[in-house]
Amino acid sequence: MNRYAKAFGFVSVLLLVSFVAITAVYAAGAVQPLVTTQWVADNMKSIKIIDVSKKGYAKGHIPGAMQVKWGSEVFAPETDHMVLGLAEIERVMSKMGISPDDHVVLYDGDGKPHHVMRVYWTLKYWHFPKVSVMDGGIALWQKEKRPVTTEITKGSRTIVEVKYPPNTKIRAMYSPDIIHALATGKAVIVDNRPEDFFNGKVYSLNKWVRSGHVSGAVNVPTLSSLNEDKTFKSVAELKAMYEKAGVTADKNIITYCDTGVLATHGWFVMSELLGYENVKVYDGSMREYANFFDTPMEPGIVGGQFPKTPIQELQEKVK
Repeated sequence: MNRYAKAFGFVSVLLLVSFVAITAVYAAGAVQPLVTTQWVADNMKSIKIIDVSKKGYAKGHIPGAMQVKWGSEVFAPETDHMVLGLAEIERVMSKMGISPDDHVVLYDGDGKPHHVMRVYWTLKYWHFPKVSVMDGGIALWQKEKRPVTTEITKGSRTIVEVKYPPNTKIRAMYSPDIIHALATGKAVIVDNRPEDFFNGKVYSLNKWVRSGHVSGAVNVPTLSSLNEDKTFKSVAELKAMYEKAGVTADKNIITYCDTGVLATHGWFVMSELLGYENVKVYDGSMREYANFFDTPMEPGIVGGQFPKTPIQELQEKVK
């Protein structure tokens, strides 16, 4: 081997070592979907913090955190809990001055961690790549005697442009996704509600008129994935919980609940913590599905009576 070949070989080794080192650094600095309260405390200067709550923000929040108001800034206007459209997500993020380039950390300010997951999923749907959730929410932050404030933080309002089209790979529609899954059996439909909702013992007649679950669905109550302090259980425990129900990483999966909120919590566990690659959220959920009378449900019983039609109401007034 001549000296040129040796030199070339030496350079190649150096390049390979450099590549491995850069890859390792990049992996170490990758955005994690779930972060600790300590990590948030250590990185407050480089992140944008969002408190997801309806009333919790006013009672006390992490200094510098901005608020996404539960309900009015989470669901598309004039829809039944459907995902924000392009104009709405741009409006909400422009108000806070948060762009897709920022690292966003969300936390639960109301004691309802599944609310946070709906916002997380929405941001992922609209191509915000750097999003994390603070494990344990404001309750754990306060338990650890970390600082809180009632001072309102207003972001630097700016025009935020969001990439279009959205990431439809993580959203299921009634048609074609649910219909295709029912017709072919090529997707596992996961009901993330408590067992009594799944069995039809509990439901809300003024929101959906049939009780029970999508025929063929399996029940994995997603809030069972949390410890008593509302931090997440270990990956091993979460994996066992879903695999026990036959929900494994090699399958196509669709999650649903009543309003597409608990479903995003289940999606977060499978997609972001367990690494399942093919998970979608059906945000229409029971509020849409159970009000279609040509859809299969178990037991599918109509509770009470059918809602009165406008003609029936008029007839009663005439009488």
